[in-house]
Amino acid sequence: MAKDHLRELHLFAMETALPFGMGMLNKAKTGGLKTIVNVFRSDDPISEFQVHGESSAKTVRDKIDQIIPGLGHPIVSVDVTVEETHPDCDINDQDSLVSILRRIDSQLDELSDHLSMTQKHR
Repeated sequence: MAKDHLRELHLFAMETALPFGMGMLNKAKTGGLKTIVNVFRSDDPISEFQVHGESSAKTVRDKIDQIIPGLGHPIVSVDVTVEETHPDCDINDQDSLVSILRRIDSQLDELSDHLSMTQKHR
């Protein structure tokens, strides 16, 4: 459980806080304190700083990843579900299985014949 909180904090730091901080730093470099104050007066200052700092943050994350892979670009947990569908047959249907195996065998024979023909033409 604590590991999940640490992972969430790491993700927040790299994906949200870092671009915000880099955006503030970039604004300070280009326009000084007055520019930063003007951004805070906008409708969504957090997003504005994040957008302005994203390219710099990506550079920082890439450099961090060169030192310790995965630290700069944290791994994000995802839930994956696979829905198995077999349109050709029912898995328990032995006749369908035999039919599929025969088709595979036939295709392997065709491939073998094709490979034999290409080797003869060399």
